[in-house]
Amino acid sequence: MEKVNGYSKNLNIQMLIALMQAHGIRRAVVSPGGTHNEIVAGLQYNGGFEMYSTVDERGAAYMAVGMAAETGEPVAVICTESVASRNYFPAMTEAHYRQLPILAITGVHSYAKIGHLHSQVIDRSQSPKDTFSLKVQLPAIKDADDIWESNVLINTALLELTRHGGGPVHIDLPRNNEKDAVSYSAKELCGTRVIRRYYRGSQFPEIPDGRVALFVGTHMDFSRTQEKAVDDFCAAHDAVVFCGHTSGYHGKYRVLSNLAASQNAEYDIFKNISLLVHIGGPAADERTAGRLKGVGQVWRVNPDGEVRDTFRKLSAVFEMDEESFFRHYSQSAGEEKNAYLQECLALTESMEIPIGKLPFSGVYAAAVISGRLPEGCLIHIGLSNSIRAWSMFDFPAGVTSSCNTGCRGIDGVLSAFLGASFAEKSRICFCVLGDLTFFYDMNSIGNRSLGRNVRILLVNDGGGSLFKQSNSEQYKYIGDEDMEPYIAAVGHFGNKSRTLVKGYAESLGFEYLTASDRDEFDAVYERFIMPEMTEKPMFFELFTTDYDERAAFDMMSSIDVSVQGIAKQAAKQILGQKGVDALKKVIRPNGK
Repeated sequence: MEKVNGYSKNLNIQMLIALMQAHGIRRAVVSPGGTHNEIVAGLQYNGGFEMYSTVDERGAAYMAVGMAAETGEPVAVICTESVASRNYFPAMTEAHYRQLPILAITGVHSYAKIGHLHSQVIDRSQSPKDTFSLKVQLPAIKDADDIWESNVLINTALLELTRHGGGPVHIDLPRNNEKDAVSYSAKELCGTRVIRRYYRGSQFPEIPDGRVALFVGTHMDFSRTQEKAVDDFCAAHDAVVFCGHTSGYHGKYRVLSNLAASQNAEYDIFKNISLLVHIGGPAADERTAGRLKGVGQVWRVNPDGEVRDTFRKLSAVFEMDEESFFRHYSQSAGEEKNAYLQECLALTESMEIPIGKLPFSGVYAAAVISGRLPEGCLIHIGLSNSIRAWSMFDFPAGVTSSCNTGCRGIDGVLSAFLGASFAEKSRICFCVLGDLTFFYDMNSIGNRSLGRNVRILLVNDGGGSLFKQSNSEQYKYIGDEDMEPYIAAVGHFGNKSRTLVKGYAESLGFEYLTASDRDEFDAVYERFIMPEMTEKPMFFELFTTDYDERAAFDMMSSIDVSVQGIAKQAAKQILGQKGVDALKKVIRPNGK
């Protein structure tokens, strides 16, 4: 038999040993058995752990309790599957109530065998609530996604040992898929990412050299002090804030980057970012998020302190309020820096919208209306093509926006919008959405509390045209006709009836407007966005086609960058606002 003289080639084993060391676990109490042999042998080969052997798992876990209580340090207990692992429960309950950092690692034959009467295979998917602060089941590694998931789960579990006072944690560790795949030939542990957690009062890491950027997902509107803290941070570190319409941030370092991120071309503003600071919830702007997957590392800042590895580059979690974080890293600020901001603005402000060539579509409506929304209004944007279209255009100052980005489902968009309109009775409130989203929730506009401040823009293209976009998987591999009946749900709700919504809206007291082409739209849209409160709520229905919607998005992803626009932005840096005003006389503005 080959002598064990190395680590198992099972990457779960290697990552777990490496991360145990990185997170300060030095002691392990092990019991005999079969499914956990790989990690026991790996700990032996490593030589950096104090190891103790105990046959009785119940006693082994209590030994770990005694060690942790005496040293204040985390201790691992390791055993095989079946009832051996059940014997950990008494000591884990003790550890739970005393908040002792005990790491229970239990071997697994195979998750697939659970429930099929295989010898020693039991279901450990659930444990008593007062035994473990957290339980994770590592995946059997087959590909890069499994490696990423396992890394995040191990880091999360080990961080939980000392979080909020500490407590016991359980890791289920699967074997290699086949017995003959077990090999102890690895001489070094694989490189693996370590995620750290910091609190107020911690010794914070240094900002790395290189570009620094922020990415803000969905977020409540920033207060003045929060906005200033972010601006001060950006000024100190020459950083920018990539954000969309649901970010709540309107500070001086704001870069509305969706249009640039949507291009087929690649731009330097998304490259060579050493540190990305991630705040907020799920992002409406998925295009920018996709461009930022190549950053060096990510720091997540949120009071919940949870491990949220959106970009798969997370290295630190700051469990604290955002304002305190940004103020800490702005304390030694010197001269204000904005070179990165100017580079971003030079690009984004030089992208000429081909509004004169856009076909009649939801994109065209967004291009025309977005910059003309009345001051101080609220706009609630629907999901799918609606948020994709409107994220490419900026709004006037003072306009606030919202979107159901938490789950990105189409249900409840109208109801959420109406709830906002009830709370903001003195503001004009707009909602823009597609036909499937509207009909899903159409009963909500029959609510008797609906006010005169409500204005709804419905883009009716007869189905889910999101699935018919050029870059969609469905369009590429299934095709228009085959996807229509079930995937795109074409033909429901009157099949673009010209009277269905009109009669419904007017019966509910709405003023109804409609358009089927650009000329009809241009003739009535100003009525829809007028800044004065009207006698009735308003409903504006656009009848578009899926192929025009596709063509419009294709056009918006292939925009020429204007050399004049870049020159204008450069002049702004050199000449100031007066220079820009002078250039306006010689640079022809975009128009229809």
